[in-house]
Amino acid sequence: MKRKMTAALLALCLAGSLAACGGAADSGSSAADSSASSAVSEAAADSAAASEDADAAEDSAASEDSETDIMVAKSKIEAAADGLGDWESEYSDMAVSGDESFTWGYIDLGYKDTFTTKLRNTFTYYCKLNFPNVEVIEADGEMDPNRQLQIVENFISQGVDCIVLDPADSDGCVGCFDACLEANMPVVCVCALVHHDELNKKFGFVGSDNRQAGELEAKWIIENLDDTETVKMCYQKGSEGYDHTVLREQGVFETLDEAGFNYELVSTQLSDYMRDKALQNAEDWVTAYGDEITCIPCCNDEAAMGTLQAYRAADIPNVSILGIDANQDALQEIANGNLSATVFQNALAQAKWAAASAYDVCVKGGTETRGVDVPFELVDASNVQDYLD
Repeated sequence: MKRKMTAALLALCLAGSLAACGGAADSGSSAADSSASSAVSEAAADSAAASEDADAAEDSAASEDSETDIMVAKSKIEAAADGLGDWESEYSDMAVSGDESFTWGYIDLGYKDTFTTKLRNTFTYYCKLNFPNVEVIEADGEMDPNRQLQIVENFISQGVDCIVLDPADSDGCVGCFDACLEANMPVVCVCALVHHDELNKKFGFVGSDNRQAGELEAKWIIENLDDTETVKMCYQKGSEGYDHTVLREQGVFETLDEAGFNYELVSTQLSDYMRDKALQNAEDWVTAYGDEITCIPCCNDEAAMGTLQAYRAADIPNVSILGIDANQDALQEIANGNLSATVFQNALAQAKWAAASAYDVCVKGGTETRGVDVPFELVDASNVQDYLD
């Protein structure tokens, strides 16, 4: 895609942009009509507002969340462009180099979410290393689809060349795609699905099959727990409104049912993917059931860590707790023998191929981005050292 911002717009944008931009961008000619001075002024105001909003959001998140800077180890990111895994070979024809400068708007789910923070920071660092002619402007979606739509509209006004969106709601973010369709703005949808008819047609999805994550949790349970007597379980569920919440839960229990595993699901509670909420749920389970519960699969590692905290405080050790994401603290607890398993969600691969998809559409022109299916991987005591940074 050949559109660029005017020097004035870019200067306004950079004055308030976030510190983690991915490289120096060219402030070449604008796609807007330079004679329409009022339109340019309005767009410039939107640009400055978007940058200031993003900067303020990052500062706020940094003060509230000590893990704002979490990302995949730099050594792994630096090595990511050197070789392809077997599953990656079919995507190897995407454009990976070029001389023209581009500006991308990256809209995170929310800076308070651990995994998507890792994904965003990995994305920006990968771009810095491999696409030095790309400027990445980051924005905090605040886990709010309405806020994400505002940011989309601001990025369109700025004249960015592509938007990378980690959606806050599968239904609520349909409007973000509609706005981009109307503006002929290419979008890469990363990590979470949106219920839009053009997803995987005009808008590429770079992410993983979340049902597989639940299936892998169930596989560990089936292979490691004795169901001669009924295994009593609780489940830490994710937030409503996400496909991955539904798919992960289905993956666990449909797989257990299909295998004829002998279990009783005693309680399911919403953790909203948050450690503190999962801790409260688990404390309630400790109070209600004591040591009767022997297995707790969780929607993500944050929920698993909150669950572990509650059962550790209650001195109930013989509970199999499983997570999803393979965050470093959860991996360490597996290595220490405290968590049973997690499912590796490949933030580096998602970041790498989201960047490749965005660059591909910019270099080749048009608006249709390409999708990439990134597989999940089961991690337990047998292979955890392979995943620790």
